[in-house]
Amino acid sequence: MTSVIDIASWPLWDLDVGAWALLGALLVVVAQHGGTAGIHAAMGRDGLIDHRRSEWLGAVRGTVMLVALMGPVLVIWAVDAFSSAERLDVYLHANQALAAVYVPITVIAFTAFVLARVTPWQVRSNLNSVVLGTLELLRPWLAAAGMVAAAIVTRDATVAVIGALGVAAGLLVGPATRRRWYSRPVRLDDLGESPPSEP
Repeated sequence: MTSVIDIASWPLWDLDVGAWALLGALLVVVAQHGGTAGIHAAMGRDGLIDHRRSEWLGAVRGTVMLVALMGPVLVIWAVDAFSSAERLDVYLHANQALAAVYVPITVIAFTAFVLARVTPWQVRSNLNSVVLGTLELLRPWLAAAGMVAAAIVTRDATVAVIGALGVAAGLLVGPATRRRWYSRPVRLDDLGESPPSEP
């Protein structure tokens, strides 16, 4: 077994462009999950107040929480995946299954999120409620479906265990972000707004 410390010997460096693109796509999926989890934790999905600055801060905080929760899982994955070219190949097959489930839903969520930021509040509210709200309900099921697909394709117990850890850590990002930074209700002052003056 090759030492994980010997970075130059990792089979990662022998990957072709398609494998790198696949890994990059999954990294985008994971980063988008952290950012939107933080935004949801910061502001909810009402769509009625222009709170882009607060949403940006929420996205950063959600991404930080994602790194904190999923970082240890990534280390475990790297130790196993980079131990040999055969193990890395197993994970690349798992990543193909993950991408088939996660990339389409991420594209839908990202498109709806961008449209909700550049359209009038009526459209934003509908997009937030109908599209993003529905995706929020489906998130745990889709996360589990991706890992079940990866486990079926690879028939590898280690992939299944690491995948289950990754799904559990990913699903905790939103609640942990809310608990860490947003345990109290958001006020107008938090949004940089002043309450209306009394007549």
